[in-house]
Amino acid sequence: MTGSLIVAGLTGFVALILGFAASSTPARLPIWIALATFLVGGQLLAIAQIRLYNSRWLNDLVYNGPPIVMLAYLSRFAWISLAAARTTWSKPWRELRDQAAMDGAGALRTAIHVVGPIAAPLLGASAVLVAILSLTEVPATVLLAPQRPQLLTPMLMTWVHMLRYDAMIEGALLMVAMVLVLTAIVVGLTRFGISRAEVRSQNSVARTKPGKGITRLASFCILTSAFCVLTGCDGFNSSKPDAVWGSSNGLTLVYPRALDYAPKDDSWFVIDRSAVVQHIDRKGKVLTEWHMPQSQTGKPVGVTVGPDGNVYVPDTHYHRVIIYDAKGNEIRRWGSQGTQPGQFIYPTDIAFDAKGNVFVSEYGDNDRVQVFTPDGTFLYEFGSFGDGEGQFSRPESMVIDGDDVYITDECNHRLAVFKTDGTWVRNMGGPGAGLGEFRFPKGLAMDSDGQLIVCEFGNNRVQLIDKKTGKGLKLWGTGGHDEGQLAYPWGVAVDKEDRIVAVDAGNNRLQVFEF
Repeated sequence: MTGSLIVAGLTGFVALILGFAASSTPARLPIWIALATFLVGGQLLAIAQIRLYNSRWLNDLVYNGPPIVMLAYLSRFAWISLAAARTTWSKPWRELRDQAAMDGAGALRTAIHVVGPIAAPLLGASAVLVAILSLTEVPATVLLAPQRPQLLTPMLMTWVHMLRYDAMIEGALLMVAMVLVLTAIVVGLTRFGISRAEVRSQNSVARTKPGKGITRLASFCILTSAFCVLTGCDGFNSSKPDAVWGSSNGLTLVYPRALDYAPKDDSWFVIDRSAVVQHIDRKGKVLTEWHMPQSQTGKPVGVTVGPDGNVYVPDTHYHRVIIYDAKGNEIRRWGSQGTQPGQFIYPTDIAFDAKGNVFVSEYGDNDRVQVFTPDGTFLYEFGSFGDGEGQFSRPESMVIDGDDVYITDECNHRLAVFKTDGTWVRNMGGPGAGLGEFRFPKGLAMDSDGQLIVCEFGNNRVQLIDKKTGKGLKLWGTGGHDEGQLAYPWGVAVDKEDRIVAVDAGNNRLQVFEF
């Protein structure tokens, strides 16, 4: 929380300086620019800043410290301080300025000695409001992770993923408490500003009424917070699915997160947050099901049908791999919590190369891929935490095609490509909502044409990607709850007919479609 308060406080301080500066000039262009950047939205602003500042020359100066996040927050909310300052150029204030000009004061001196002392509480209130909104900004904060110092918002998102509900609730309550305290400060500064302006107005020799302008400014500060919370827009352009599997056809799913296809019998295996593994046929009917042996700490986020027809489950929150046959009988397991070879911290997915070697991705303190023989003997590992070449920030899903390994590098918003020997080849994509761009890519599959199919948790869609160029070819889905819309999709798989099944986690269902 300390890091969030520091960054939000510094942002509010800079907004205060901008407000005082704006009170010295009647120029309107800065506020129009600030409004334009606000309307662009936090997600697109963060993407633009990543492209501008994530470079060798600006990494240490801007990107790896508070400035990058502060720039995003100021781009979003500095218009509040500028608009507050703009009200000091309204008619009641102009009379006050004219009086000061008659006494020989210039614009800067008037702003410092005449307007500033009266408007200071209200400009301070607008700056605190900027700090509040910065503290609660989600899209820009999450996209610009990891930050230094560590901010609370990405930690809350991580705790949600890791099912650490106690920490999540404590953090959320702490943030709410801080927002309430800062809101009380805004109200206090506003009331103080009004009373101060009324006293100045009563004692003024001239018949100026800056108190009226202050009242307008106070109303602006109060209404702005409601506007920022309530405004928003959404839209979609999606086609209907071929089928929907869920409560409508007798399939009970509770926030499903893992799915894979079994080509031998044209069936599917799906795991949800009730820790139930369900084996379903090609029409979504349940064939058999079983429970994971433990689930109190957390549930698996991946499942893979191996070349031997067995079901391999990365038991994410128990730091191990468990192998079942198709009827749910456990065959064997391996792994324990740790950072040594053969140990795991939050394994996410399993894939197989042509030799039958087992690739296991994991995140947490490791963020790597470990490779084992078919009997579970450790061979080698590759990857580490970071955003550089050959690094990961939560590797989520894998597809192996020949000697190429494709990995969804979720929190770096890209696809990473390696050779099966661990040699890094290239990264594809980057943060965004356009074709070939990603926001928290999770599930990954490949169709019969060798094209990649990527499921995006953040953009609520599935994207078809050219595996050689990284070019986005087609999109399916958008955020929502109707058929053809997705809510926080976690996984995706493809059958032998190129039917795509998306794990529509937030809607407790699976949707079947074709590109």
